[in-house]
Amino acid sequence: MCYTKVINQINKLVNMKSKKVLMIISVILIVVASAILLVSCGKPSYDAFTLNGWEFMALNRIVNTDNVDITNLKVSDFINLSGLSDNTYLYEETKEKQINVEGWYPTFIDNFDVTYNENSGLNPEIWATSRHDIRWESNKKSHPEYSNYWCSEMVSVKDGKAIVKAGYLDSHNCEVCNSYGYTKGRFTGGFETRKEVVSSTADGKRQYSSNILWGQAFGYYETSIKFPDKDGMWAAFWLQGNEMREIGFDGVDGTEIDVYESAFRKDNDKMSRMGHALLWNGYGESGKTAGHIGKLEQNLYDGKFHKFALLWTPDCYIFFIDDIATWATNAGGVCKVPEFLRFTNEIDAGDGWGPHGQRIGQFSHDGFANMEVEYIKVYQNVNYEKCIAPSIDGKPYSKANNFESHFKSDYDKAN
Repeated sequence: MCYTKVINQINKLVNMKSKKVLMIISVILIVVASAILLVSCGKPSYDAFTLNGWEFMALNRIVNTDNVDITNLKVSDFINLSGLSDNTYLYEETKEKQINVEGWYPTFIDNFDVTYNENSGLNPEIWATSRHDIRWESNKKSHPEYSNYWCSEMVSVKDGKAIVKAGYLDSHNCEVCNSYGYTKGRFTGGFETRKEVVSSTADGKRQYSSNILWGQAFGYYETSIKFPDKDGMWAAFWLQGNEMREIGFDGVDGTEIDVYESAFRKDNDKMSRMGHALLWNGYGESGKTAGHIGKLEQNLYDGKFHKFALLWTPDCYIFFIDDIATWATNAGGVCKVPEFLRFTNEIDAGDGWGPHGQRIGQFSHDGFANMEVEYIKVYQNVNYEKCIAPSIDGKPYSKANNFESHFKSDYDKAN
């Protein structure tokens, strides 16, 4: 009996200890699982591969693909720009092309290392400031001062940078803006390789002629940008053509190409994002779009310059951020006509919403915020030239024919 009691007591102790051990193990497992869950929830899932099959263009160039990370393809995996100068340069038909081994040559490079005495410091042969105009009317009737205006006086060239500032002014002194009644509100601007000139005024509305100063179809485009550090803002580098609003040929006769649109500063500590987009057939009922908002590992709003690039081939568009391919598509049918370049700075009109339907916060009327452009580099490839659509007069595209193609179709009803 004593022996049996002893055995029973031992079994009870063992069972008690086993339960405690199991309980301790369970608690540890719960803690570990929770930690893993928290880490996985806190760590963003980055978009690493959105090339839609167009990665084959890089893979066909790489000799040994065994160790290639196709989620991390670089500009140099797609094209070779070696041997080409990156000094400020403008190609003209009378000049000899500086062609490298893969057929690339520079067509337009501006390092903003020269400040001109006119045109906000920009080269007047190639650039014009975006027209003096109201960009967005206030979304709040009780606050008409929330309206956003573009003015050339908000653009300047300083220390090798093209700068577009943005801020609130309650006594704006620009002569042109004042003549239009724009004296109080949110002012910013942009610059582009197109000059808009008032051609007529009807019913109190100004009509503009769109005169392209420089344009190109296909090629490689690269810029370095520092974003404005302020809520309620976004900046963009985009390409556009005079025929983008025509319908009938989809994007082939004109596509707005948004190389980047920086409307994601809000909540950037949780996830850095960037938008690429294509728009064709105008902006009305017939308008069509395709886009991609990428989740990124790096912080694009760190106060430093970041690179944005577009490889526009006869077959597709490939977008890059900091030299890494982020999106590729041929939506709309690849555009085959020349387009001009645009750098623009935007301010919300009081509602705190951005162009992609996301919250960007309210713009503060205290102080200014700048978009800074370090350079723009554009290259063409001799193998792409045969794919460019003919011009309207059969001659080389130029200011003389306003870079207009032979495509003819009706305009979108909204324009």
